[in-house]
Amino acid sequence: MMASGRVFCTLPARTFSRKKQKDAKSATFSAFPVGVDFYGLLKQKADNVLPSVSNQDLFNTVIALYDVCLPDIGVENLRTIVFERGAKTILLLRDQQEVLKEYQDRCWPELEVPDKSPVVHEVTDEEECAGTLSAVFSDPESSEEEEDSDSDDEEEIERFHSILEEFLTMVRKRRHQRRQPDPTPDSIGIECCLVAALTFKKCTAKSKEKILEVTLLSTRRRYRNCGVATYLIKLLKDVSLVGFYDAIVTHADSHAVDLFERCDFSDDVILNNKFRDLEYEWVNTTTMSYYPPFSTGLHTRLDVGDLELQMTQWRAKSFAAHESQTVFMKRILCEIKALRKQVTSQKKEIRKLTTDLEKERQERKLLKKKIPEYQLKEIQSFLDAVHLGPGDHKEDTILKTPHMQDLVHRSIEIDGCQLELQEIVQAALSWQISDEIKSHMSTLPVCQRLYYCGGRSQPERLVEILRSGFSPGDFQQGEYGTGLYFSASPAVAINLLPPHHVLVADVCLQRTQEDGVKTACRTSPPRGVDSALVPGRPTTVTSPLAEFVIYSHLQAIPICLLKYTQKGSPVEDHT
Repeated sequence: MMASGRVFCTLPARTFSRKKQKDAKSATFSAFPVGVDFYGLLKQKADNVLPSVSNQDLFNTVIALYDVCLPDIGVENLRTIVFERGAKTILLLRDQQEVLKEYQDRCWPELEVPDKSPVVHEVTDEEECAGTLSAVFSDPESSEEEEDSDSDDEEEIERFHSILEEFLTMVRKRRHQRRQPDPTPDSIGIECCLVAALTFKKCTAKSKEKILEVTLLSTRRRYRNCGVATYLIKLLKDVSLVGFYDAIVTHADSHAVDLFERCDFSDDVILNNKFRDLEYEWVNTTTMSYYPPFSTGLHTRLDVGDLELQMTQWRAKSFAAHESQTVFMKRILCEIKALRKQVTSQKKEIRKLTTDLEKERQERKLLKKKIPEYQLKEIQSFLDAVHLGPGDHKEDTILKTPHMQDLVHRSIEIDGCQLELQEIVQAALSWQISDEIKSHMSTLPVCQRLYYCGGRSQPERLVEILRSGFSPGDFQQGEYGTGLYFSASPAVAINLLPPHHVLVADVCLQRTQEDGVKTACRTSPPRGVDSALVPGRPTTVTSPLAEFVIYSHLQAIPICLLKYTQKGSPVEDHT
C-alpha cells in the first residue's frame, strides 16, 4: 500500500460481522481500506481519493473522528500529527450506496449511534461527545451543535479553522437531509462512510532499527467488536503494504492494552526501554511493541542454515555475556570480602584505641587526684617547719621544703604560734573558663607555683576564684601598679589573705623584670616583659620578701585553697 510511493491506494472490500444484532440484514457490513498520505495529498493538490468527496473533507472527517474519541488531545494537535511529513493514515470506508440503503431501510426515529475508538487512547462513553468536532459524529443527530476553536496567530491555523467551520455547516445540512423520510445520495457524506482510521509514521530508533510508530487509532462506536481495529493492525503488519520494518511501536492507554496483546504486541519494560525516545507527551499510556517473524518481508528470507548460523551467534553472545557477568560477580564478591576484612580490622583497631584512651583517661584522673596529695605534703612540710620551736635543731629538714626557710623565721616571730592544716579545697573551673585561661597561658609557657597576696578586704571572693578564676575585679592598686600580686613564700601570703586561708595558684611569669620604681598608675608590664618583680610590702616579717605582679587575670589559674588554724584556736571560715 504505502510502499508503492503513491499518494493513495485502495484494497478490495472486506465483510465484517456485527455481534448481538437482532436484524440479520444489518448484522454484516463491508468496508474497504484506503491508504492516504495527507501531507502529500494536500500539498500536491492531487485528485480526490473518493469520487464526489474532496480531499480536504476527507482530512477533516478523519480529524473529527480522532477528536470525538480523543477530546483531550485537541484539534490542532491532531491536525499536526496526521498532517506531519512522513505520517500515513489507513482509512476503512464503507460504500456510499450501502450506507444509503441502511438509512432508507431503517425505521425512524432510530438514530445513528455515536462513534468512539476502542484503542490507543480510548475514552469513556460519557467523554466521547466532548471533542471540538463532536457535531460530525453524535447521537442523537441534532442541528444544535456548537463549535469552539481558539484563535491562532498563524495564518495556516486560522485557515484550517475556517475550513472546519464550512465543513461543519455542510455536515449539519446533510444531517438534516438524512432526517427526512426518504434521504437522497447527497445526504450521505464521508462522515457516514468512515468506519475507522489508523495513523502511523516511519522512523529510526537509536539502535538503527526501522520502526513503524502507531500514533493514532480510532474506531466508530457502532462498528466496535467487529474486528475492525484488529484488521487495521493486520494490514499494518503486512510488509508488502507498508514496507520493510524491524518493529512496530505504539503507546496504548489502559483500555487498548488488551487489543494490542491479542495482536501479539508486548508491554515488556526491558524490551521497550529502547523506544522511550519515540514517545509523545502522552499520559497514562503503556509502550508496546511488535517484532515480525523471520519469514516476514522480502529482505528477510532465511533458510535453515541461516537460522542455525544466527542461533549459533546468539549462543556465543549469550555465553560471552554470561561469562562477563560471572567474572563481574566474582570480582564483586572478592571486593566485598576484602572490605569486610578491612572493616573487621578497623573495628579491632578502634576497640584497642578506645581501650587505650580509656586507660589514659583513668591514669590522668588518678594523677589529678594525686596532685592535691603532693600539694598537701608540701604544705604539711611547711606546717611541720612551723611547729619547730626556737630551741629545736631540725633546720636541715626545713631547708629541704621549698620556700620554707623564711616562713620558719616568720613563725618564730609570731610568739611561737603553731599552725595546723584543716582542709584543702581544690579549684573547680568550668571547661570554658579553663580553656580560655590555658589558651592564653599557652603563649607564656614558663609557669611557677606561687601564693596569692590579696583578698583580705573581700574574703568571699576566694571561693568564687576557685570556681571562675581570677578577674579584673581582683586587681589591687599598689605602689607598683594595679594588678595581681603573688609571692613565692606562703609566709607573705598569710599576712595579706583573710585569716586562716592560703590561696595557691600557677602563674605564668615568662619574662620578668626587677622594678624598684614605685609607679602606682601602672596598668601594664614594662615594655618587653610579661611580669614585674617588685620589693615586698611591709608586713610583720622582719625583712620584706619580693612579690611578683602580673597585669592580666588570664596569666594565673587557681589550684587550691588551704584552710589552717593556729593550734588551740577555732577556724574562722570567711568563704
